[in-house]
This record gives sequence, C-alpha cells and structure tokens, in this order.
Amino acid sequence: MSGVAVGPQALTDAEFAALAGYLAHEAGLVFDQSRRPTLSAVIAERLAASGAAELGAYLARISTPAGAEERQRLLDAVTVPETHFFRNPPQMTALARRLLPELMRRAVARGRPLTVWSAGCSSGEEPYSLAILAAEVAASLPEAPQVRILATDLATQAVEATRRARYAGRSLSLVDDERLAAWFTTEPDGTRSVVPAVRDLVDVRLHNLVADEPPFGPGEVDLVVCRNVTIYFSRDTMRELVGRFHTVLGAGGYLLVGHAETLWQVTDAFTLVTLGDAFAYRKDSPAVPAAAPAEGEAPAAPRPHRRAVVRAERRDRRSWPEAPQPVVRPTDSVPDPDTATDLLGQARAALALARYAEAARLAASAAMASPFEVEAYVVEGRARATVGDDEGALVALRKAVYLAPKAGHARFQLAGALSRCGEHAAAAREYRSAAATLPQTPPADLVDLLDGCDVAQLVALCRRLADQCDRRAAEEGG
Repeated sequence: MSGVAVGPQALTDAEFAALAGYLAHEAGLVFDQSRRPTLSAVIAERLAASGAAELGAYLARISTPAGAEERQRLLDAVTVPETHFFRNPPQMTALARRLLPELMRRAVARGRPLTVWSAGCSSGEEPYSLAILAAEVAASLPEAPQVRILATDLATQAVEATRRARYAGRSLSLVDDERLAAWFTTEPDGTRSVVPAVRDLVDVRLHNLVADEPPFGPGEVDLVVCRNVTIYFSRDTMRELVGRFHTVLGAGGYLLVGHAETLWQVTDAFTLVTLGDAFAYRKDSPAVPAAAPAEGEAPAAPRPHRRAVVRAERRDRRSWPEAPQPVVRPTDSVPDPDTATDLLGQARAALALARYAEAARLAASAAMASPFEVEAYVVEGRARATVGDDEGALVALRKAVYLAPKAGHARFQLAGALSRCGEHAAAAREYRSAAATLPQTPPADLVDLLDGCDVAQLVALCRRLADQCDRRAAEEGG
C-alpha cells in the first residue's frame, strides 16, 4: 500500500481493506463493498486537504496524537447524519404512553432525576424529541422528577448541530403546528430554534461509543436510546456496546433501538417488551419486578401538547383521500406507463419528504394508471401505515402481495399492519413469509425499509416478531 497515491478513483482492494480496518478499529464502523465509492470519495478529499501523498502515510499520521484533529475530520466525513423529529411514530407513542410515565414515577419514588442517554444523537432531533416528550408527560403527572438527557455523537459536526438546535425542512416534517408553536421559536431566516426550556434538559458531548468509556456509572441510566447506530457495527462490536448499555442501565431501565435492529444472537441479558407496534429491551432484576402496566392502560393525557405525540394513531381518517380502486381498463384503453411512472416517482418523493397524505394519493393514482404496478401499492401502504391508517394500508399491501408473492418488503409491511389491526395469527404467517422472501427481494426495494441495516438482521427480526404474534394470538384465542 505504501507509495500508492489515492485520487478520486476507486480504492484498490488493499487500500479499501486498510481504510475499512482502521475505521472498524477506531470507531467500530463497518463498511462493506457497497460503501466503497463513498470511502473512495471521502479519502480523496481528506488526502488533498491534509497534503498526505498516499493512504499509508495518512493512516500513520492520524494514528498519532498529532493527527487527532485530522482523525476527527475523517470520522466526521464518514458519519453523515440524516434524521428528523419524532422519527418512528410507534416508538414515540410507546414513550409517551408507557415508558416515560413509568420511568418518571419510578424516579420520583427513588428521589432522583430521570436520566436518559441519546447515544448517537446525530444532529439533535432525537434528544430534543425526547426532551419535548418528557416535558409533555411531566405536565400530566401529579409529581414529576427532574429530567436530564445526555446526547452524544462521534461526529463533531453532529455535536455542533445539536448545540445550535436550529432546524428546517424535513427535520420538522413530523412536527405539527401546535407543537411548533409550543416548543420552537422562528428565526429571521425562517429556521426554527428549540426553546431554552427544552434545550436546558439536554447536555451535548462528543463521545465515541466504541473507544471511549461510558459517560455514566453502573445503574445510573433509566433509558438508553440508540437507534440506527448499531447497524454500522460488527456483531462483536455490537455485543460489547450493548453490554455497556446494560451496565449503565438501572434495574427496570429500557433500551430502544431502531425498528430494523434486534439483539437476537447478540445478548440474552434483556427482556424483549412489546409496546403496541413498537418494542423495547428491558433490564430486569429479581429485586425489581417488571413494571409494565396492564394492556391498554395509559396515563392521563399530558397537557398541553401530548395529543400531538399520538396524532398519527388518532387522526380522523375522513381527512384522508379514499384509496381509488384500480380498474382494469378496456382492451382499447392501454395504461400509460409514463403517467404511472411519473406518478409513482412523485409519490416516492412525497413519502421521502414525509408528506404522507400526498404520497398515498399519488401512489393510488399510479395504481389506477397501471393496475399491475406493485410498488404503487407498496408506497401507498407505507404512507397510510405511517400515520395510523392501517385498514387502508391493508387494502393496498394485500394487492401488492397478491401481484408479487415474493416481494419481501411488501410482506413485511403487510405483517405489521395485520398485527396493528389485531390479526395476530395472520401477521405471524406474513412475518414468516417475509423472512423467507426478503433475501430474494431486489436490494433497491429494501433501501428505505432497511434504513441502513443488513437483510439478515431484518430476517431475524421477522422471526422474532412472528413468535410474538403467535403468542398474542394464543393469548387472545386465535
């Protein structure tokens, strides 16, 4: 490798192996061949900026104390944050209805603050979402504890963005007007700043989850939120990190991970807890019984803004456009493939911008223009499911699966909708079908669903969810 210059062209096998190995050792990050073009572009930029002649010399330099600043620049460049407020509505609902009320009551009983760690906080949308939820839930309780949230990230740019606490565009796509007015101020340039009352709950620090010691001692944390971070780690690194989370969590504390992440084959130290359509991992202890409330139990609605947290579940479906039923046209009327393609492209763009009603309408129109376009039904189903219209999602996703029985991404989403509608036995069957078909599903169809994780993790999650649905079906008599 020594003496080999690296330009904008792709890294050689030896260079890629060396750079990927360094990143794995330094930060626990795993880069497979699909990320090779990204690393090639990043390292070309860093070599030019640092004046290093070749990769070997560059890695040697940043491995020394004198190269610490450039090492951080490299880590910043390979960890690009992308998130938004109140991401994963089912988890947000579970936090508002179950986890935060439970943990706050326990903290009050113990006479100490509620302590939350947002590990891998990206640009700050997650910890501030947690802080807003905590403030809203606290307002509904007769007595609430102090709240302290630590937000950490590997990337300097992410930490700086979190400290600025100014957002716009897609970051705010799931924040309604009521919550915008309550928890944000508008800046002259049109961006929104998080109000001081929320910012004061969040402490922000630069922290390497793999290389640095945990910022808490044993048992000091009530809730760890680490979503869509471990997907970049190897199994061994993930096992070590989850072990650290288990250590800092107190008995009865919870770990939240991303919707496509699982601790299956990583650790048995946690108990998997189902929370509606979300799930969490609980650290149990013989001295602390599980503190889950009875099914359906929820605290009184926090004032003034808790209903926005669960708006997706309670939205009046009359405000949604009725799903147009695809009609096979007469033989003398040929569907216009360009029209269907354009509509589907617009639907996907609307979905990416979190304009879910628009996405559902456009996808349904695409299906009308081309009744055998599977992805039109998939996009419509995903848009409707995201805001709680699971009955509408079922209609669309069943059509997708009928047309393409081996579409694993459609089966996965159909299984989730069935489970949320209480059809647990059918959901179990669909989850198992999804596990069988996901490995054969084209990678392009899985990009949004995987959210960066690999297919094996999603397959494992399908099997675990199928088992859960079987148990719920048995408990409910079918």
